[in-house]
This record gives sequence, C-alpha cells and structure tokens, in this order.
Amino acid sequence: MQRLKSTDLFQAAHKKLRENGWLKPVIDYVEEMTKVNRVYAVSGLGALLTVILLLEYGTFLIVGCVGFLYPAYKTLKELESPETGVGRKWLLYWFLYAVLSFSELVFFFLTWMPAYWFIKCLFLIQCYAPGNGAEIIYDRFIRPVFQKYREAIDSAVD
Repeated sequence: MQRLKSTDLFQAAHKKLRENGWLKPVIDYVEEMTKVNRVYAVSGLGALLTVILLLEYGTFLIVGCVGFLYPAYKTLKELESPETGVGRKWLLYWFLYAVLSFSELVFFFLTWMPAYWFIKCLFLIQCYAPGNGAEIIYDRFIRPVFQKYREAIDSAVD
C-alpha cells in the first residue's frame, strides 16, 4: 500500500480529490466517517458501479443519474451564469442525450446487448467530460446527415 501511495498517479488523484468542488464535502465526510483514504473510497465506488453496470443490476437508475443529474446541474449553472461560451457544449450534450433516448425507444433491442448500460454510461460521461466529446460526435456523425437532409426535414416540419 505504501508503494501505491508514493506513485504519481495516486498523488495526482489525491490532490484532485482535495480540490474545492461540489463533491468535496461528500468525499470529506466519507473519508472522516470510514477512515478510508479518499482515493481508495472513490476508486472502490467506481469499481463497484462498474461491476453493477456489467452485471446489469440497477443499471437504469445508475445510468440515469450519471447521464442526467450532473449535466442538468452544469446546464443550470450555465443558464445562471452571465458569461456565455460553454452553453454550446451543454446544448450538444442534451441533443445527443435526446437522440440516444429516442434510439432506445425505437431500437429497444439495443438494451438487450451485453454491457449495453456500461457502454451507455461511458458514452454519456465522454460526452460531457473535458475534451469536447459531444462536439466531436456531433461534427462527425450528426451534422453531416443533418446538412444532407436539411431541406427535406425543413419542408416536412413546415
């Protein structure tokens, strides 16, 4: 354990988890109550959620929370912010979330795939993680199709 604590990755994770953020009070409380280092607690929770998603037990609730709660919070913060700029990222995220939700309704058999919920959870996290994941997906896949059929869609909507 001591060798693990001396690694750069462990130290970087520990520093990141000590930064002030919306989750810091929860992590502080868990660390204080359990006497387990915050890096181990967060890693253990992540491993537990991964196993649950792979076993597909309670997956709908977990993926719903991952895919909805944090992005909804960030969107509300963006709406309340006098500055603009990040708003496009969250608009793209919600558009992709809606497309994925609609696809699940139409192609319901997708949810029968092994590890579907795990893959969906990773996809949603990738869409709102730093690095413009939602924008990349939109620019490479959705935008070309939309531009190709834009006139037909506009006339159908009108």
